[in-house]
Formats: sequence, structure tokens, C-alpha cells
Amino acid sequence: MNLKEIRSAIKFVHKTCKCIECKKSYLMDNIHIIATNGKESLMELKCPKCKLSVIVSVTSGLEHELELQDHTSTSAISKNDILDIKNFLTKFDGNFKKLFNTKK
Repeated sequence: MNLKEIRSAIKFVHKTCKCIECKKSYLMDNIHIIATNGKESLMELKCPKCKLSVIVSVTSGLEHELELQDHTSTSAISKNDILDIKNFLTKFDGNFKKLFNTKK
């Protein structure tokens, strides 16, 4: 997407999208571009009222097509979560094939 298409996509999202939880409209400050390429932009929308986050994929073309995906995290990361990740990474040998191999 070029800059003009990105601006158009942001305006389109701002006008047409509302929070799926509380139905509040998004403010322009609540729309964040995560990534963009030739035909698509990925944006995060964060509700100013209930703080729900959703990811929106906007595809350029004659009309914008929206895909909403809920990526809500209702729990914070705890100290134990961080320690678990640290312990895993300390022992992890970098072998992703072995890690994701489901055959035993």
C-alpha cells in the first residue's frame, strides 16, 4: 500500500469499525499500523473505553475488505510467566524441529 492508500484505509477503519465488546467508536489515536505491504495493512485497534484490542487486516482494492480478529488478553504477564520463559530459553538448544515435532 502506498501512503495515500494507507491514509484511506485508516479513515475507512475509523469511520466503519466499532469495538466488538462495548460498541464504542475508535479514536484516530487508537488505530496503530503494525505492518503494511503492497496490498495489505495490518492494524491494531484499541478501544478507548474497555481497552479491548483487535487486529484488523485491510486489503487495498476498489473497496476495502476488513477481517477482524480478536487478540484480547485479559490477564497480565506475571513474574512466574517471565521466570518460566527464562528457564525455557536457558535450556532451549535452538532446535525448532525437535520442539515442534509431534511424532513420538
